[in-house]
Amino acid sequence: MHSLHPELTEALSRLLDKMNDSLTAGGYQGEPVQMYLAGGMAVHYYCGTRYTEDVDASFSHRLALPFDEMVIDYVRDDGSPASIYLDPTYTDAFALLHPDHRQDSREWEGLGNETRRIQLRVFSPVDLAVSKLSRFTPVDEGDVEALAVRQLFSADELQQRATEAMDYYVGDLSWIRHRLTAVC
Repeated sequence: MHSLHPELTEALSRLLDKMNDSLTAGGYQGEPVQMYLAGGMAVHYYCGTRYTEDVDASFSHRLALPFDEMVIDYVRDDGSPASIYLDPTYTDAFALLHPDHRQDSREWEGLGNETRRIQLRVFSPVDLAVSKLSRFTPVDEGDVEALAVRQLFSADELQQRATEAMDYYVGDLSWIRHRLTAVC
């Protein structure tokens, strides 16, 4: 949408090609696998504000991928070498997520979804912001701010979506509520 770093988007496209090749080499003929993008790469989709190295994603199917091969080297616009990789340690089990986050995700159009067995979807802006509340490092805080500055959701929408998400979690949520209040 707002990519200031088209070379990062191209690297992601090449990573999806590698993933697709791995699936088809294994003989996969089933329905397309939905890949739900979170993290910095999803923020890149909406804002283009920063580079990221790891690709945080969850999937509609369980996948057997050679993660050591899921790395793409590219050159940033300043000429420096960089790479991205599919993060095998990412899990959505600990992120604050609304139960409808997958159905409310958006297709990343123009990236070749129609030709791959992997179809890339991106968390909605508000769900992406909600997911960042549970970790909320300075980078996460900057990502939420970048999404908010672009008016991709309102404080009320964030408050409502996060509150609804918390209804599905167990444990002490006071620290998340505190962060949510501070952000809103």
